[in-house]
Amino acid sequence: MTSAELLDRAGPGASGEPPRGLWHHRDFRRLWAGQTVSLLGSRVTELALPVTAIVLLDAGPAQLGLLNSAQYLPVLCVTLFAGVLADRVRRRPLLIAANLGRAAILTAVPLLAWLGGLGVWALCAVAFATGVLTALFDVAYQAYVPSLVAKERLVEGNSKLQASRSVAETAGQGLGGTLIQVLTAPVAILVDCLGYLFSAAMLLRIRTPEEPPARAEGIRPSVRREIVAGLRMTLNSRLLRVIMVHASLYNLLWDVVLVVFPLYGIRVLHLGPAGLGVIIAAGSIGAFGGALSAGRLGERLGTGRAMVFGMLVASAATLLLPLAPGSGSTTGQVLLGAGYVLNGFGIAVFNIHSITLRQATVPPELIGRVSATFRFLTWAVIPLGGLLGGLLAAAAGPRTALALTAGGLTAAALAFLCSRSAMRS
Repeated sequence: MTSAELLDRAGPGASGEPPRGLWHHRDFRRLWAGQTVSLLGSRVTELALPVTAIVLLDAGPAQLGLLNSAQYLPVLCVTLFAGVLADRVRRRPLLIAANLGRAAILTAVPLLAWLGGLGVWALCAVAFATGVLTALFDVAYQAYVPSLVAKERLVEGNSKLQASRSVAETAGQGLGGTLIQVLTAPVAILVDCLGYLFSAAMLLRIRTPEEPPARAEGIRPSVRREIVAGLRMTLNSRLLRVIMVHASLYNLLWDVVLVVFPLYGIRVLHLGPAGLGVIIAAGSIGAFGGALSAGRLGERLGTGRAMVFGMLVASAATLLLPLAPGSGSTTGQVLLGAGYVLNGFGIAVFNIHSITLRQATVPPELIGRVSATFRFLTWAVIPLGGLLGGLLAAAAGPRTALALTAGGLTAAALAFLCSRSAMRS
């Protein structure tokens, strides 16, 4: 089934955006602008937190794994509850509150550094607190998009939003590396605070009315029953189950890469913070290309084949990372850059079709809980990935840890290629 057929089956939307495209939809532009800026800031913090731990606090691999796990542990704690909340209330106020809360919490890092009270446990506490609000934001955000964008425009909307996310995840870290080197890591985190404030301001300016959530007559079901309803809706779909299993495997092993690569780049390849950021930023080229190509790939290959293709490219690209020679070699930099370019391309294609599939086919009153369930089950493994990355790097060294992880990612993607449910969707 192609992307167009999938969306036609789901039915038309009623958001009323102009036929010329979403760039002419004023409120979508505001959503896009706010999300783009806040994502750039988030990627600065994503690099600044471990660099602060490495450079300022002399943290080792195990402590870095603990810090990474603290950032993603809230997925286990609050995501399913966030799905219930996103289906019970209007989603835009949740997004605004989450942005303001994250901006306030992150100011603690430069403040503690200035006062001389910054430690690894303090960084973990900040990472956990912002992770709670990020979990709430991401669930509400995916549920909010269909209320702003008509169903026939979801592929276009998700492609544009994913293009911003993909570029921000790489270019933001490139910017982060430069800011860290110039301003120091704790001060660079203030850029993220400004990004969240800008995003909140853009969301406040959106004028498209958001319908209140539908409420059944009688007594409202308990939170537990509402969570179970979201789980049942998701797990009863064979296609969603297959996607979740392979997305979970990818997230587990990719988080190993996220933990190990800064150590590998700084201590093995001697790239320095700025060089590390530039290598990661190279992936923005492929990520942006993947976001622009996703719709066309979906029409040519079908939604399922496009998803599988994206996952295979993203996973196999990591095989290039442990092959890089050290000492600033040009060959090494080319291999690292190519690995990130191809990885960004593939994961952008996969994410766009996976998200659009859920938004187009899940009933509006359940989309928050289904998005939360999917996020919970695919992100719950990430804290384990952080710990595994720290242990692997400590036991075998960063290069060997990356090689083992790349092999696992590629094997999982090949298994996804053999999935009939995904290939036929």
